Amino acid sequence: MKMQTTLLGLAVMCALGLPAVAGAQDARLDPEAKVDATVAADRAVDSAHTAHADAKAAREAATEAKVTESSARTVEGAQVAGEAAKIANQSALEARTSSQTAQNAANDALGAKSAADYGNQPVGAVNDARQAASIAEQAGSATAAAAATASAAAAAAQDAAAMPPDEETEVLLITEEVDEPDVTIVSQHPDSVVGDYHVDFAAMDTNHDGFISPTEAASNPTLTAEFKAVDNSHDGKLSKQELEGWVTR
Repeated sequence: MKMQTTLLGLAVMCALGLPAVAGAQDARLDPEAKVDATVAADRAVDSAHTAHADAKAAREAATEAKVTESSARTVEGAQVAGEAAKIANQSALEARTSSQTAQNAANDALGAKSAADYGNQPVGAVNDARQAASIAEQAGSATAAAAATASAAAAAAQDAAAMPPDEETEVLLITEEVDEPDVTIVSQHPDSVVGDYHVDFAAMDTNHDGFISPTEAASNPTLTAEFKAVDNSHDGKLSKQELEGWVTR
């Protein structure tokens, strides 16, 4: 009796031109729904892949910033680099979270695509796929922003680590150098003579101008080596007075 009623109902619905199953569509008969779901799923997967790469870049930037902190040239530079490294690390964590959100949304979009392909409610499945794709794209954008922040923080850490001592410190160092005792070099005949300290002034002064030039002193390697030290007047030539510490003949 029940089967007869069902068959009668189907016959009446067919006679009236109504679908055999009201309020439902077979996804296998709706190619457009499949295409829409596939496009949405592909968008979600692409966003997830990009987010994964951005999260990896953020981690690398955070690691670089941490390493840079230890190579700072000044205490102040190390402090600034340390703060930048913290920002880079926090951004890397945010990038990882957003990347995971994008991955989950991509999985949801793929599930919705399967529902559109084989389920009995293709319209709802397409909407689910689109919504998942939108979430994946938003998460991907958040990951990219976090990665950019981490990269900028790493660059800031490098700049801070390279900071030279400030101007005031440099001036202080120069002052300390100036305050050191002056060193005066005096050429004297040593107790134990090493080298030729015997100078025949008249013979060496070939142009007879009363001075010994570097060219004229070239015949005596010892005098040539100490020429500048002996030249107390710094005029590029040696007088007899300047050579008093030497044995002359």
